[in-house]
Amino acid sequence: MDRSKKLILISVISGLVISFAAYLTLPAFQVSNIIVLGNSKMTPEEIESRLNILLEENTFLLDKQKIKEAFSSDPYIESVEISSKFPETAIFNIKKRQAVATVKFSGGFLVIDENGAVLESTQELSKIVKPLISGIEVTQVKLGEKLDIENQDIFGLIQSVISNVRSAKLLNNISQIEITGDSEILMTTPQGVNVLLGKGENLNEKMLILNQILIDLHEKKIYSGYIDRRYDGYPVYRTTK
Repeated sequence: MDRSKKLILISVISGLVISFAAYLTLPAFQVSNIIVLGNSKMTPEEIESRLNILLEENTFLLDKQKIKEAFSSDPYIESVEISSKFPETAIFNIKKRQAVATVKFSGGFLVIDENGAVLESTQELSKIVKPLISGIEVTQVKLGEKLDIENQDIFGLIQSVISNVRSAKLLNNISQIEITGDSEILMTTPQGVNVLLGKGENLNEKMLILNQILIDLHEKKIYSGYIDRRYDGYPVYRTTK
């Protein structure tokens, strides 16, 4: 191909690129519709307010990294995925962390998710998410990151307890979880019944029958005492420890 033909071809390609770029800047391609997916329950209006000028961009030229950074300051947001749909729709798939418990800390409370990530630090009792966990020593706190616990084995035990409590659908029946001085688990119901779980052995089996025991005690209007599940076999109920 001679030089003149090459110049013509380059000019044509450059013209097409410029035309296409100009085409994409037309108002028809600016974000005017937002779809929210995932478990966050955020509305399109909330996203628009949070991102502000970022959504004035072209749907094909959205700065996804900047958008993710705009969400990163919210510890409740675990991840955000952004995609575009021709011609003017931005789709946000937002995964939100779920608060499952609260840890006592330095005169206040830390709301955490199932992995121990800190979602909120508060001194307001109204913001507590039960069960309330005590007896663990927190060494460092950073919102959005996992609790720094002096004894990680103990914290692993707490996570196991919460997981089993959730699996057995007992969350509404447990108001407090305490790790005692001898590293045993003590749970308390909202009515005041205490549950001794020992050092966490066979938690799954122990939880399976616990729900029915609590129902039976409630029907009998028994709102105090101890259910001893420290050992395998049948549980034992006592009025005192």
